[in-house]
Amino acid sequence: GSALGIAENTVKNHLKNILEKLHLENRVQAATFALRSGLTRPEKDQ
Repeated sequence: GSALGIAENTVKNHLKNILEKLHLENRVQAATFALRSGLTRPEKDQ
């Protein structure tokens, strides 16, 4: 949160709202959703 200039609780509230709207239960499901939807790509090993 500090890198974005917002409080930790703000981040937690946004995450909770996103999970609810997408009918997901946790961050793992959110990451899987993002990958499958093309919102992000896995990082390549260096």
